[in-house]
Amino acid sequence: MSNRIRVLCITGSSRSGSTILGTALGQIDGIFCAGELQRIWDKDWLLDEHCSCGRPILDCPHWSGIFATTIGHYDAETAQRIRRARNSVVRLHGLPRLLSAKSLDHLPGAVRDYVALTERLYHSIQQHTGCNVIVDTSKYPTYSYLLRLAPSLDVRVVHLVRDARAVVYSWQRIKSYPTAKGTRYMERHTAPRSAAAWAILNSLADFLWERDATHFCLIRYEDFIAQPRRTFQTILTHVGEPDAVPPLIGDEVLHIRSHHIIAGNANRFQTGRVKLSLDSEWRRKLGRLDALVATAMTFPLLRKYGYLQSAKAPAVSTAAHSTATQRDVPTP
Repeated sequence: MSNRIRVLCITGSSRSGSTILGTALGQIDGIFCAGELQRIWDKDWLLDEHCSCGRPILDCPHWSGIFATTIGHYDAETAQRIRRARNSVVRLHGLPRLLSAKSLDHLPGAVRDYVALTERLYHSIQQHTGCNVIVDTSKYPTYSYLLRLAPSLDVRVVHLVRDARAVVYSWQRIKSYPTAKGTRYMERHTAPRSAAAWAILNSLADFLWERDATHFCLIRYEDFIAQPRRTFQTILTHVGEPDAVPPLIGDEVLHIRSHHIIAGNANRFQTGRVKLSLDSEWRRKLGRLDALVATAMTFPLLRKYGYLQSAKAPAVSTAAHSTATQRDVPTP
């Protein structure tokens, strides 16, 4: 590892457990989980969304200081300009431009400005937290691939995968969390749409990162739930913190203290003792047609990641998610 800022990007599909994994990693001394930092420039995000501590992001004592040193004050027109620059390379239509760029010099000035701003944001986070590693759960494979060009960042990637059928079912469930404008209900998607997104994002993560053994690590969410201590050790070694102590009580309970996470699943507002447990609810409640559609659309990757019984890949008997004993849940 160099003296550049170490950034661990969790990439892959949404609803694959990145929030709970990132939150858990953020409880380890020397590691700070920031959440989905690429989301902050989305329309009105910084104005409406709450930090996981329960306060509006720009009123949070932690984030207000970081953004003050990074952007000064929030301006909607500036955010829109930054968002356009980000989308020009992070969205799928920008993939050819991203793939052809060997350095930042090969990208438009607006994109270079966006990367420079992101670097300043990471530097400010490190200065405010004193951490060794920043965890970014933004998931978009193209986002982490763009950041690898930033000269002051040492980007490491964890490709987190979860059974596509479990992800499809998760997208059908009703989930909500508090915002400045009241309760926000998370999007719900049809089986074809969520299966297509799962296949595209995981294929893209493999295509961009899989050949880079130094910076890339594949983790199955089911394995994290079943063997969290081993998973933590794999990830901590990957980011250069092999001696760090995982936040585990016994072998299956996380100890989650207060934290400051931007965006992600509604479980980011949970603190206290969080028991990791295997769950097969999607096997009982996901409709047969939806399960068939999801399996057909994602079959090659399901087999590759070991979710289908075959001679080459072990079968996975259950899907997984986390359940929490909420001892101290912040309220807005």
